[in-house]
Amino acid sequence: MTSSAAFTTTVHPFPSPTAHACAYELGLPSAKNAFVFIGGLGDGPHTVPYPRAIAKALEESAELGFSVFEFRLTSSFSGFGFARLADDVADISALVKYLRGIGKEKIVLMGHSTGCQDIMEYTSPSYTENVPVDALILQAPVADRGALELEMGKDGLDKSIQIARDLIASGKAHERMPIEHVIKGFGPISVHRWYALAATDGEDNYFSPDLPKEVAGPYWQRINKPLLILQSGEDEYIPPSVEKVKLVDEWKAMCRSGVASDLSGCIPGANHRVEQPNSEKWLTKTVVEFLKTSL
Repeated sequence: MTSSAAFTTTVHPFPSPTAHACAYELGLPSAKNAFVFIGGLGDGPHTVPYPRAIAKALEESAELGFSVFEFRLTSSFSGFGFARLADDVADISALVKYLRGIGKEKIVLMGHSTGCQDIMEYTSPSYTENVPVDALILQAPVADRGALELEMGKDGLDKSIQIARDLIASGKAHERMPIEHVIKGFGPISVHRWYALAATDGEDNYFSPDLPKEVAGPYWQRINKPLLILQSGEDEYIPPSVEKVKLVDEWKAMCRSGVASDLSGCIPGANHRVEQPNSEKWLTKTVVEFLKTSL
């Protein structure tokens, strides 16, 4: 599935905190169920190739009755630098309400990269108005602080976190993070969002391998719907020292009994965005199997 090939979508304008919000539906036009894809930092509708492959696979499994939806969040594209997970949750919640309102029977959320953090945040009991969904998929749930350390080195990252902490303490959380303490090519980002991504106690830090179980456990325990965890086997944003399979197994073990699918694991040969053809085929097959066996 190439990202340059033409494809057709149905556009759904819907009420959302993000102005002029639209969702883009791919696949079966009369599907009774909705498969919602949420991208990562810098992503927006159609920037990740594999949702089109999933849409095609779901067309071929018409008995499941799913079409794929992508949509623009406040944080999409370059907007992530001055947004929060809470903003994404508000956008996701608005789309889920819209989909329920037009009669979608089952709704599945699939997150890629920071989209995984969005899904974890969506399950927080602090969002009392969120409409429940029927299943969750996490693909490439990566700790940003680990990826940033690969780019900046531990000393550089620690220094930037301390600078952010000092700026927050002085009331400058919403100002732009000094560019010399941000990785090249990251774009404008607020002090608060940088700290959220980089710090151990940052609000985006759901997936660090070194999170104590007493911190991480409650995150996974609050998930009460079928869950599929798919780490990329060759993810370039995960430090080589991290044992990916072991980490996924640890997350599964922290979930409630029966919640985490046995299909969870690592996508063979896949980079962060699953751009390898064989890896994409493995991913789409696994997603379809999860839907068949979990709903």
